[in-house]
Amino acid sequence: MGRLAEISTEVMNEDQKKIFAVVRPDYTGVVGGPASAWLRSPDLYERLGWMIGYMRHESGIPPRLLEVVILMTVGEWGSEYPWARHEPLARKGGLGDEVISALADGKRPDFTNADEEAVYNFCTELKERHSVGDATYAAALEHLGEQGLVEIIAVLGLYTTVSMTVNAFEIPDIG
Repeated sequence: MGRLAEISTEVMNEDQKKIFAVVRPDYTGVVGGPASAWLRSPDLYERLGWMIGYMRHESGIPPRLLEVVILMTVGEWGSEYPWARHEPLARKGGLGDEVISALADGKRPDFTNADEEAVYNFCTELKERHSVGDATYAAALEHLGEQGLVEIIAVLGLYTTVSMTVNAFEIPDIG
């Protein structure tokens, strides 16, 4: 059991119900994952919920590249809930088992796809150096374009927030 009381659509207050109905239409029952914490601040949940939805369904970044960033980030935080959610999405999106396994072990994958390696290098360098060198930037830009680079950075921040939320509140995976 996590640090927060379980929240379900039956016990939400009016503000929570209103926002939840917009972000997750037609869903009823127990709310899991970081949303179970974010609903304590309905306006924050609305904004983060839209961001997740945008990245998942509207971004032009290929799903396997998004999942490289997500798995790198949640893996670094040891955040089990989002890892369990995103590992199958990574496979479905076309990310290879070897890459997923290496990320699960906290190791640098042996990449066969140049775009995956460029994204990995960009994210790693940004996190470790707090900047990105010209060659790394150019390689990532070649594969993602300017909009893609902006969105990749947003995904890094978003899934750091997801991981921090899940870890701080000890949010269990409710399946």
